[in-house]
Amino acid sequence: MTVTFHIRNGIESLKGSVLITGFHGLGATGYISVKHMVTSLKAELIGYIETPNTPPFVTMDDEKLTLPFEIFRYGKLVFVLTEMPPHPRDRYEFSKSLADWSIDNGFSSAYLVGGLDNRLKTSEEDKIRCAPTSRFLKENKVDIPILERGLFVVGPLATMLTRYEIRDFPAIALLPYANPARPDPLAASVAVDYLNKVFNLSIDVTQLIKDAQKIEAEIQEIARRRQERVKSEHRAMYI
Repeated sequence: MTVTFHIRNGIESLKGSVLITGFHGLGATGYISVKHMVTSLKAELIGYIETPNTPPFVTMDDEKLTLPFEIFRYGKLVFVLTEMPPHPRDRYEFSKSLADWSIDNGFSSAYLVGGLDNRLKTSEEDKIRCAPTSRFLKENKVDIPILERGLFVVGPLATMLTRYEIRDFPAIALLPYANPARPDPLAASVAVDYLNKVFNLSIDVTQLIKDAQKIEAEIQEIARRRQERVKSEHRAMYI
């Protein structure tokens, strides 16, 4: 199976770039984080990724077709945005090929954004964990807690980390605690804030926090209505 990277003509070498990507995993944290960063930075679209089972999905955004797998650049930061999850048959090869592509094109490092079940939090102040490769630890100071023994990274991020470790490449997975039952923009804001510090960016996360508050309010309203319905049905039993 072949995964093809289509980079637009005229784009200079990507050597020295940093890969940032995430997927639709727990809390959709990776996807939300990358989407917000690409949009906020007005990153330049430089290419696409194609697989044998590319999802039959396109949409329009400001008179431009949006494809399932797009590659953006902002300075030395290269973002891979997956608008749709890779097909299950493509998932392993997609992740492996993406890791190999970044190494073979001379990238300096990779930052992968995922999510960690928030039921594992030790306190409200506990926000994030990370899973770095051995090479990343040798070359960088890690100032957030490393994922505890016995907890696992799964899915595309795990495949990429495996490939990066095998090929002795500096990569790290950022894993904010996220709600496993729904999209979690608040978790995404934790990842974006961390990347702001690492790369000296100033991406505003206010909208992500507002989105999280809106989702929480909607969930509370649904719960309130459900409770009222249960009470009403309970009263009806005695009429």
